[in-house]
Amino acid sequence: MKIIGWDERHGRMLLQVESRDDLWCLYNVLSPGDLVTARTLREIKVDDKSSRKPMTLKVRVEKVEFQPYTDKLRIRGVVVEGPDEFGVIGSYHSIAVGEGSEVLIEKERWSKHELDRIFKASSRKPLKALLVGIDSDEVALVLPHDYGLELVAEVRLDLPGKHEPSKREEVLEERIREISEKVKELIRRLDLKAVAIVGPGFVKDYLARELTSSTKVRVYVDAASTGGYQGAKEAIKRGVLRRVLKDFDLVEEAELMDELLLHVSKGDGKAAYGIEEVRRAAQCGAVDKLLVLDELVRSPDLELRSKVEEIIEMAEKRGAKVKIFSSLEEPGQQLKSMGGLAAILRYGLDLEA
Repeated sequence: MKIIGWDERHGRMLLQVESRDDLWCLYNVLSPGDLVTARTLREIKVDDKSSRKPMTLKVRVEKVEFQPYTDKLRIRGVVVEGPDEFGVIGSYHSIAVGEGSEVLIEKERWSKHELDRIFKASSRKPLKALLVGIDSDEVALVLPHDYGLELVAEVRLDLPGKHEPSKREEVLEERIREISEKVKELIRRLDLKAVAIVGPGFVKDYLARELTSSTKVRVYVDAASTGGYQGAKEAIKRGVLRRVLKDFDLVEEAELMDELLLHVSKGDGKAAYGIEEVRRAAQCGAVDKLLVLDELVRSPDLELRSKVEEIIEMAEKRGAKVKIFSSLEEPGQQLKSMGGLAAILRYGLDLEA
């Protein structure tokens, strides 16, 4: 979760959703009566023809739920602000919030519990990534921060003309090696975990191959209409960092699943899986890490969803870390085969007793 703005005096907080865990956070923070403003699609009828138009609406929340079978949070309520020409004020509308959405929340009073939850969700370690905007003319090395982009270095390639193909290729290889060394120095100095190389044409692929063969960081390649600093900015707008974040989210899921399965294989009593086992562990305050399949928290089965939410609440109150797993990825499929709910415990328990 990224906190873009916080007006404590007026109880207004602007947030950007970055993961499924953030959606779960919002689900627990939003209450009936809160005001939520976000971009949404609204079906509008003009001259007996219906079309869905993008617009910004503010609704007074009546109900919040996970949309079954999607990674979306649905916020339903009465529209209190919107474009006058469409006559939407006073009508009902559901805003679908997903990864990448920006949401403005207004509350008459933020409880300590709600603020703690938001600030905890926003306190993840920053993504240690480098953006490289590159084309046949220039290269920019850019570090993304919460406050904006930091231009670390700019390099002109100064390649020979296309009428000298062999010399051009030779100089390009030399420039790629030089840029690669600059990138590797940043990787070592800043302990970077990912490099996203963006730009038009084939030059980005040269650099990607060089870094992939000589470093252990994850290397991403994406298209942009230009290289340099502008190419890096364009790639961010197109969501390249969200893609990187999603991959690192998946790595965390895989590591948690490996840890769980290790305890299962050792038989040390520090693993629980299935709703009843995990419930008993949560009641004992033994849950250290709770693994939850996204299908459970957005299940259309209200009784099942209620049971899962109760277990999550119990675990969180006792300081457990909760991780929502994607059912579309391999760790999530493994979790699904174990009932969709599992826990790594602080100490061994005999849950079959």
